[in-house]
Amino acid sequence: MMQGVLRGLYGFVLAPLLLGMGGAHASGLDQDILGVWQTAHGHSYIRIYDKDGGYFGQSVVHPMDSVQQARAAGQPQILAHFLPQGPGVWSHGTIYDPDNKTHFQGILTLLGPDRLKVYGYVGFQWLGGETIWTKVHGREGRWNPYGQDG
Repeated sequence: MMQGVLRGLYGFVLAPLLLGMGGAHASGLDQDILGVWQTAHGHSYIRIYDKDGGYFGQSVVHPMDSVQQARAAGQPQILAHFLPQGPGVWSHGTIYDPDNKTHFQGILTLLGPDRLKVYGYVGFQWLGGETIWTKVHGREGRWNPYGQDG
């Protein structure tokens, strides 16, 4: 009897959870994070892109700038090495604050198709703060994750 309950628990609860742990790529949510995001105060733009299975964010001067153009202009990399942890969540990455020249550990969480919670912390997750970024629309209302030369 107990084996049947455990098997049922595995089949209906645990298996979908375990299979979904690495499922951000499979679900397509990884594509939702790609593109240009405007920071909370509206003064900066961050282009999030996929590189070698991780997610990175490059500060860009204009929303249509490519990563290469931003680097050539001396813009800093803001996000580095974020990995999918489940649908709509990326962690194990670092966030760079150019104002304070400080690096933080971070977690990125999609709150909707055009809202991203960026949470940075030092050491312990409860020692941190968050901000909300807003997705920037590309030409003709479509997202343009790659910039002019993409």
